[in-house]
Amino acid sequence: MRDDADLTIGEFARRSGLSLKALRLYDARGILPPERVDPDNGYRYYAPRQLDRARTIALLRRLDMPLALVADLVGRPGDELADAVRSWWADRRRELDDRGPAVDLVVGTLAAPDRRPDGPVSGFSSEDVVVAQAPARRVATIRRHVTQAELVATFMADVLTIREHLAGAGATTDHEFWVLFHGAVGPDGDGPVETCVPYEGHADPAGAIVLREEPAHRMASVPVTAQDCCYPQIIGAYLALEGWFAERGLDGAGPVRELYPVPWSDEGVVAHVAQPLPAPRL
Repeated sequence: MRDDADLTIGEFARRSGLSLKALRLYDARGILPPERVDPDNGYRYYAPRQLDRARTIALLRRLDMPLALVADLVGRPGDELADAVRSWWADRRRELDDRGPAVDLVVGTLAAPDRRPDGPVSGFSSEDVVVAQAPARRVATIRRHVTQAELVATFMADVLTIREHLAGAGATTDHEFWVLFHGAVGPDGDGPVETCVPYEGHADPAGAIVLREEPAHRMASVPVTAQDCCYPQIIGAYLALEGWFAERGLDGAGPVRELYPVPWSDEGVVAHVAQPLPAPRL
């Protein structure tokens, strides 16, 4: 039997400003479950006291706040909740500002040729590409699937893990390491990526660490300074390298990669965006 204090899901939707679909979603996520569910017919009933929580959820969702964060914040006292929303919004604005270079890069790349700015859109061009011979190297590697947000922290942790393993085996390394992209990494792709540390001496594989030889090859690469060695600026180096290959009608002979040959420094070149060249035709 329905209590007079109960509100049907339709009544609650009208009074709270939330849709039936949203209410069902918030119930499934545990953010706003109904006061009770009729055991005979499965109808949901809400209490009038739940309206304040529902309206708060509606306000937060109008800001496009993620549901996971809404669930964390919605039960907090008013002043604490307001401060948390201000902090989240400030972080979001900073994130949008940080994406400004990426927007400029995309717009400049997609614009008609007569509407593009003078010079390279990204600060890089195919004229920056250099070609050099890379010798055969023994490398210890770890391969993982990672998103863009996880990429740097993951490969830096893997570099430390590999170096520790190699040192324990008596093998020697220097500052150099590479990150090979066997698949796309970004909002819609998670690799895989392979972190590689070249070494000399003897070592054995262990756990996720694989040992292999990287064959000798010619490498086309774009030098990248510390200022540009971050996302999204580094995307310009990838575009320049891709354009260089396209201009010559060439396909890469292996995965595109980032080479880190020297210790990090705020000055000078700290990395190369590179890809192996195909063997010369006889």
